[in-house]
Amino acid sequence: MSGRAKVREFRFLHRIAFPLRIFLLLLFISLLLIVTLGNYLSASFEDYLTQHVRDMAMNQARIIAANDSLVEAVKQRDSKRLALLVGKMATGSDLDYVVIGDRHSIRLYHPNPEKIGKPMQWTKPGALEKGESYFITGQGSIGMAMRAKTPIFDDHGQVIGVVSLGYLVSKIDSWRLDFLLPLAGVFVLILLILLLLSWLFAAHIRRQMLGMEPRQIARVVRQQEALFGSVFEGLIAVDPEGLITAINRNARKMLGLSSPGRQWLGKPVSEVVSPAGFFTENIEEKRQDVICTFNGLSVIANRGAIRFGEELLGAIISFRSKDEISTLNAQLTQVKQYAESLRAVRHEHLNWMSTLSGLLQMKEYDRVLAMVRGESQAQQALIDALRENINDRQVAGLLFGKWQRARELGLTLNILPESQLRQLPEGLDSTEFAAVLGNLLDNAFEASLNHPCSDKCIELWLSDEGEDVIVEVADHGCGVPEALREAIFEQGVSTKADAAGEHGIGLYLIASYIGRCGGAITLENNEPCGSLFTVFIPKVKKDLWQNH
Repeated sequence: MSGRAKVREFRFLHRIAFPLRIFLLLLFISLLLIVTLGNYLSASFEDYLTQHVRDMAMNQARIIAANDSLVEAVKQRDSKRLALLVGKMATGSDLDYVVIGDRHSIRLYHPNPEKIGKPMQWTKPGALEKGESYFITGQGSIGMAMRAKTPIFDDHGQVIGVVSLGYLVSKIDSWRLDFLLPLAGVFVLILLILLLLSWLFAAHIRRQMLGMEPRQIARVVRQQEALFGSVFEGLIAVDPEGLITAINRNARKMLGLSSPGRQWLGKPVSEVVSPAGFFTENIEEKRQDVICTFNGLSVIANRGAIRFGEELLGAIISFRSKDEISTLNAQLTQVKQYAESLRAVRHEHLNWMSTLSGLLQMKEYDRVLAMVRGESQAQQALIDALRENINDRQVAGLLFGKWQRARELGLTLNILPESQLRQLPEGLDSTEFAAVLGNLLDNAFEASLNHPCSDKCIELWLSDEGEDVIVEVADHGCGVPEALREAIFEQGVSTKADAAGEHGIGLYLIASYIGRCGGAITLENNEPCGSLFTVFIPKVKKDLWQNH
């Protein structure tokens, strides 16, 4: 082989992954051992079986030849009696056939009566004359067989006949298969076990080396560090035992960890994050947008399992400061409210202008003037009431937008006159309180629209007179099914499961906000139909709460 060819072969071997090379080497050694051991055992059993059949056949032939009744029948050349005697002696034996001949090898008994009186086959010259027993293998009158032949002696020690006892080669082959097939199965099982152990060993190496060559590991580790560092969110990966396998710079920054990231690898996550339940409990379950507290920092966290096939390798947790999410949410909420208000006002004004145009063309000037005054007074009255009773301008803007939206949908939002909100609960800011209020009203709108017998009226009552801020939203819509009442506040549960884009997040977020403040939310039937949601939020934040 030329030097260039050797170099190509060497490069080809190096292109195979190192764990795979280990596996192939172990597999080759296992196959070599199995084949060698199999050949040895097969040859040993072949010798044993041949010798065993020889001994067994010769012993049985000698026992038959020594039978006094059979000797007498041979002397008398009584074939019928020989048949009876051979039938009795063969009963319970595994021999295939017996042939009895006289001293000249002429058959006196044969399983095939047509062959009686004909010369026996494969007779060893001089054996009968010398009284020798011998063993032959070959094609006989019955088929390919291994036969033991022994002389029959009379009382004077003279040879008067011969017994030929045969075992068919096919039966011996079946015995061989009866032994070799289980043995082959055992070898296959051993080979599979060795293959599995080799694969597990190679897989262990592959896991330890991340399925790469040593020269690739350093590069991938640096790429991972760069990738983790470029992600704005905090990222922490843990294994099933809760040990940290990766942590990025933003995670360390948010958690107040000043040490280099590699220092924390392999350490329990409980030493880094408190509380650590989100990182260690049921990590095989996917979690999204969960409000948590890590090292005193309120965050929005997500968790996804890391799997290799069915094997759970760990989980990766991403989180972002809730303050940043709240800022973004506030901006989006304001834009959304502004857009909804504009759409509602635009729709309302189009209808209103169409009516005015029709009245002006009909020269109904008095009715036009009354209509303009009535519309202006109604909206101004609502705005004045909201300004007077709702001190938070974001919440007041939300209520005015929802009032406009209700009119656009053909609904009536009745904000009870005694409603007031002088201060927000300590645990919620304007955006979060608006989210609670907005989601409750949106659900009431949806329930009213989906119930044909609804009066299309939604009632809202706000109060902060006592120690709690109380919110009540009542509708006469389709209500909440009994089957969903226990789980309606869980993530992913919704009465609008058939609607595209509905994921059951609204009530879950409401329950999360309220639970964080130590408050409670109740759900009751609103006679004659519909639902009544009541929210109790302490003005001063509590540590414990119960969700009914």
